[in-house]
Parts: sequence; C-alpha cells; structure tokens
Amino acid sequence: MVAFLIALAIVGESATVAALSIDPLCGGSAAPQSVEGTEPRAELVRLPEPVGLARLVRPAVASLTPLVIVLPDALSEDARSEPYVESLLRRGFAALVLGMGEDLDSPTHAVEPAASSAALGVALAWATRNGFDLAATAALGFGLGGRSVLAGAAGRPAAALYPGCSGLKPPAAEPALILQGAAAAQDCVAMPTSTGLTPRLLPGAGHAWDAPGAVWPNSGPVLPNPAGGGRLRARADLVVTVEAAEVVADWLAAALAPRVRSAPQ
Repeated sequence: MVAFLIALAIVGESATVAALSIDPLCGGSAAPQSVEGTEPRAELVRLPEPVGLARLVRPAVASLTPLVIVLPDALSEDARSEPYVESLLRRGFAALVLGMGEDLDSPTHAVEPAASSAALGVALAWATRNGFDLAATAALGFGLGGRSVLAGAAGRPAAALYPGCSGLKPPAAEPALILQGAAAAQDCVAMPTSTGLTPRLLPGAGHAWDAPGAVWPNSGPVLPNPAGGGRLRARADLVVTVEAAEVVADWLAAALAPRVRSAPQ
C-alpha cells in the first residue's frame, strides 16, 4: 500500500492547501499545481455542508489531473477507499474522498450526509472553483454512495460498488458501471444493459468485500442495506478487493480518456 503523506492542518476558509494552491471554501480559481517528489500528496480540505471534511489525494507529479470524487457508504469513510485511490493514482488521477468526519460541535447522523447526491453536487462545485476540469471528472461510490453517484453524476462517468439493484432507477450518470458481488446480486442479474450502463457481477463475491473490521477472508461487519430495508453482512475478501480496485480504475480510465484528450490545454 502507498503510504500517503497526510497534512495535519485542516484547511479553513482563509487558508490554502500547502503546495496545491486550493481554497476549499472561497472558490479560488488557481489550478492545481504539481508536487515535487515521488510520493502522492494528501491534504484535508473543508467543503460546505453536507460534505464537511474531505481528503484530496494527487499524484506527485501531475498537471491538469483528472479527478474522481469518492462517496462513502452510509456509515462514513472507513478506509475502504484506500486500494481504489491507489489504483487511480497509478493511472495519474486525483481523488477527492468525502465522508472524513465532522466538527466536534456538529451533530452526528445515522446516515453519513457525504453519501448523498447533494454532497456530490457540492464536491463538483468545489472542484470547479479550484481549477479542476469537470469534463475530466468522474464519481465513485460505495454502497449508498454508489446509488447516489448513479443518480447525481448527470452526464459524467460514475462507478457504483455494491449499490444493490433492488428499486434502482436508471442512472443519470453516463456512462455508468455497477460492480456487484455475484453472491449478493439482488436484481442486478435482471438489469437491462444499455449503451451507457454496464452491470458487472464479481464471481464468488458477497456484499461490501472491501469493508474493514474483519480479518480476510472472514465475515465483516453488518452494514445498512444500500437499497433500504434492513442490514447486510459484509463478506470481506482481499482478493476481490484488489480485483475490484483494478476493474474500477481501468473502467474510469477508459471512460475519461476521450474527455481528457479533448480538454482545453
């Protein structure tokens, strides 16, 4: 695993992110700049509600970097995004990971607000203010966050991990990838494929194969069902996690390639 260099300072309204020239709240227009060195750089940034804290991770050397906005599952970011971020970094993408927590004086929520389509909209607006090209921006979501990116990423690529297909409406995202465990397929088997939608089942995988809280390959924690109505037992699987991270990164790279090439220089 790549050892991310996490900045200790939380960026406020009047500050900038070190070495990245980003104003997270005031809409600074400076474009992200390259960071010297060989390790990725990660910074905590503060976005307006309902996002709160997020982590911006960029390749060490990059300019005009494509961006993937990552939405957590219902119980907030719990480090399951790490292997996916690493796969994206290897392909030259930046990642903005939502759901990093709230201020101590803020109320807690039964469902993480950063897992919502509204949070995705806030993150897209933040990306625009901070010099990222929305034409070269995609979204990735886990569980409930996966359902949110399918609904909220209108006109841009989105990948949803185990969102559950029961009651799932046709995605607004285009193109869209649904990655679901075959052992927890729900209604994904019957979903019609279309030009913009690719449902894919991972053989032998259950729900939330990447969830922490268990020693692989033992069962993981009980999580809220993204489709609603109860909870599902996660089935942790390191092999499936590595495979899924590569599948998602390859798919996003292919989906963003024509947009990156056509972006103004």
